[in-house]
Amino acid sequence: MAKEKKYSIKTDFSMMALLIIPIAVAVNFVGGQLASLLKLPMYLDTIGTIFAAMLCGPWVGAATGLLTNVLTGIANPVNFAFIPVSVVLGLVTGYLSRKNMFNVWWKWLISMIIMGLVSIIVAAPIVVYVFGGITGGGTSIITATAMAAGANIWAAVFGTEGIFTVLDRIISYFISYAVMKVIPERILVKLSCGENFINKNISK
Repeated sequence: MAKEKKYSIKTDFSMMALLIIPIAVAVNFVGGQLASLLKLPMYLDTIGTIFAAMLCGPWVGAATGLLTNVLTGIANPVNFAFIPVSVVLGLVTGYLSRKNMFNVWWKWLISMIIMGLVSIIVAAPIVVYVFGGITGGGTSIITATAMAAGANIWAAVFGTEGIFTVLDRIISYFISYAVMKVIPERILVKLSCGENFINKNISK
């Protein structure tokens, strides 16, 4: 019987993981700026967080999310309010990766739903209570249209943010997975959850 791997904050924050964090934060920044400039109904600012969490575990994912929002919050203070969303997403994605929840299609599907639901459950109260339903992001136009049509603010936020948040997580996952496929195995084995993505294919 195979011995179960032991995880800890120390093993998550390996030297390799510490090198990945600034790269992941930079990817988040670029993705977020692109989505903002193009007024996309998505965020694209969690690609690096998901990537880091999947490979390095929940604590590295949380740290990446936190640092991303602190950095982008300097330019756009709105992002400070969403620090809890990024941190929770990093934690949840990392724990899902530890449980090998990305190795077969049905586990992957459950993981995408969980990641999307957790994000919207944490984000919705912030959007409603802090910003009155309108944050200025690409989804705000759709949310505002729904509210103008008579939809309850909570229904408008959950409906709009829910759909596009799940879509955003799926896109972010596939970008992360595509990058993982070109990372040598000798590098993957040095990361806390890297072994879970060696010769794995979600279509099996």
